[in-house]
Amino acid sequence: MKVGDLVQKRFGRIEPYQQGTVGLIVGRHVEARGPNPAFHGYWLVVYYAGSGHPAYRYRPNEFEVVSESR
Repeated sequence: MKVGDLVQKRFGRIEPYQQGTVGLIVGRHVEARGPNPAFHGYWLVVYYAGSGHPAYRYRPNEFEVVSESR
């Protein structure tokens, strides 16, 4: 998964605005250190256009790629 890919949320908590829609990966975030080890590692920053919600960080294993960017 890379920036520009269209993804659909398949696992984890799925909000109503995420059901049956695709999101755009607009960035990647790396949490290198912190008080909680569950937050360490790579995160995807996904934006759902037209949802009224800002881009948010998610774990990559919660998504499937619908369309890859070149």
